[in-house]
Amino acid sequence: MGKITVLYESQTGSTEKMAHLVAEGARSIEGMEVRLVSVHDADAAEAVSWADGLAVGTPTNLGGISWRMKKFWDDWSADNWSKVDGKLGCTFSSQGGHGGGAELACTAMNIVLMNFGFLVFGVTDYLDSLHTLHYGACIAKEPRNPVDKAVCRRLGLRLAEWVAFYFDQRPDLHPLKTTKQVDGREIEPEEATPSTTKAKDSSSQADASSESTKAPSETAVKEETSKHEHHVGPVHLLVRISVPKRNQIAWEAMARELTQMSREEPGCLRYSFARLEGSETEFFVIEEYTSQEALDIHSNSSYFKRLVPAMGKISSTISVEKALPLHPDTRTLYFGNDSLGHKYCFLPIGVAFCAGAIAAGLAVWYTKC
Repeated sequence: MGKITVLYESQTGSTEKMAHLVAEGARSIEGMEVRLVSVHDADAAEAVSWADGLAVGTPTNLGGISWRMKKFWDDWSADNWSKVDGKLGCTFSSQGGHGGGAELACTAMNIVLMNFGFLVFGVTDYLDSLHTLHYGACIAKEPRNPVDKAVCRRLGLRLAEWVAFYFDQRPDLHPLKTTKQVDGREIEPEEATPSTTKAKDSSSQADASSESTKAPSETAVKEETSKHEHHVGPVHLLVRISVPKRNQIAWEAMARELTQMSREEPGCLRYSFARLEGSETEFFVIEEYTSQEALDIHSNSSYFKRLVPAMGKISSTISVEKALPLHPDTRTLYFGNDSLGHKYCFLPIGVAFCAGAIAAGLAVWYTKC
């Protein structure tokens, strides 16, 4: 499979954090070999020569690339000029604030790559209505919010898609057949089958209704929500979806992005996609939220409204079931995530332990009195 190097120089750690996310996006293409190196690493020069595709990250310094990054290429050119023609390249940069020159830095870095014969590319995708990466991934300071992180991951994913397409001869991974589906382009339809015909009929009916911009699952969720509008406490959602095999690469790429962004919501306790055992085309979305309000925030997020309708165009929703806890435990207190996205919480046993300790202390005090 293809080989990708993510090369970076970082002064405050912000560009390094971007580099890790770019590498994460590149690894989302199965089998892609990805190396993450700093310009200060001893194997940096070798890693550049080794790769089929290169993503280069530089801090924005006075509207240009950092002097350390420039020095790396000055030194590298002595032994490697005219030896990397035809490799793929893209860039990313961290800036002090929006409008701080990161696009200029990416453009300058692209020009350096072009001098060595790299084939550089832009990314036309919009991660939401305001964020794209035509010249590279540009972030103010470090990537903190879901959109910033998604921008970095998309750059790595796009590089991996192009490497797979050009170097691994994988036409099925051309972006117009995978992640560019997010922009509303259609995948070539499958041969007519009862299931796909039903999916198309459902799509046509949705287009003719007032819910034309929403996938069937979104509409069904809102209808189901109205039945339980007075419920207080955690809510569970189970969505069953059929995805034709030829559409699964595109669908799973969007599902992966939706999962990453949903799990960063404060009110999300669980968000997972799973394949039905024994089936090649049926999947479940398993969701749990702290409250109905948290579910509503998820359903109204910009990435939900962008990704779910696009996924609905190449899949068919079989059912949407909303469940409420039979015996909700109001003593459980959730309070945030750790670095891996796991929820910290006080469990009922902890509450019971504290209550018991207090009771024991009161008993000792009473005895002494």
